[in-house]
This record gives sequence, structure tokens and C-alpha cells, in this order.
Amino acid sequence: MPNFVHLSRPHYFSGKLLTDQDLNQEQTYFIEKFKRHNRSLHGFGVVFGLKVSTDKGKVKISAGMGLDCEGNEIIIPTDKTLPPPSFDSKVAFVTVKYTEDCEGVVPAGKPSTIVESFELILTTENQNGGHRHLKARWLSCGKNHGLTLAKLRQG
Repeated sequence: MPNFVHLSRPHYFSGKLLTDQDLNQEQTYFIEKFKRHNRSLHGFGVVFGLKVSTDKGKVKISAGMGLDCEGNEIIIPTDKTLPPPSFDSKVAFVTVKYTEDCEGVVPAGKPSTIVESFELILTTENQNGGHRHLKARWLSCGKNHGLTLAKLRQG
């Protein structure tokens, strides 16, 4: 059974002074509630697209969407190509990992926007190894790691 915690959100009322902590708490509440929904009801894996193929040694990943074990949506909006893997072993795994990037610095010197993005990784480790399957879906472990899309073999 996953480790659940009670979520809290600010209580707004007329005359309350809003602080950055209140607004951040509200953002955290909705983000965590959404991720918990994804983990608990949908598990992890490819939602659509994200097909992996090879052409002249290059690795191609089609546009699509997946869910990682933390419940993050990973969106690859356009097809991507990776250079040929340098195989130190006979096997490599194509993995996509959720990332967040900060943009738009405001006068206080802090970023004003967080952009959800992704990182494509070629690794020798299956990030989803050992995960359980139950009733037509993969059960999320709730940990922050990439989503393995494909296993590539040399030769």
C-alpha cells in the first residue's frame, strides 16, 4: 500500500493577508492531489505515443504522453531523435524522466515560471524493473525515477 499523507490547503476569508506561503501551499495541494490521483488510479506507463524505433543507429521517440511512478505527466510534444547509443554492454534502455525548468526572472531575482519538461536518457538500467502489474495496469512505487520506454539490443 502506498504511503499516503494528509494534504492541507489554505483557508481563505475576507481580510486574510495572503502570503507567498499561502499561494505555494495551494499550488502544492493541487499538484500533489493530481499526482496521487494518477498514481492510485492509473499507475505508470505510456498513455499514448512514445514509440521507440531505430534508424541507421539513431534512436527515434515519437511524440506522446506517459506517467511516471510519482504521478507526473511526461509530455513529449514532438518526435525526438537521440544519437546512436555507445553500447558498453549489449543492452540499453530508453528512459524519459520528468523535469522542471525555471524561466522568467522577476525584479526580486527569482524565476517567475516553472515549465514542466522531460529528459531522454539512454541507460543500462531498467528504471521500472521489479514493478508489479495488477488488473491491467502497472502499480506505481511513488518514487522519483524515469519511465523506461524500450530495451535496445546491440547487434
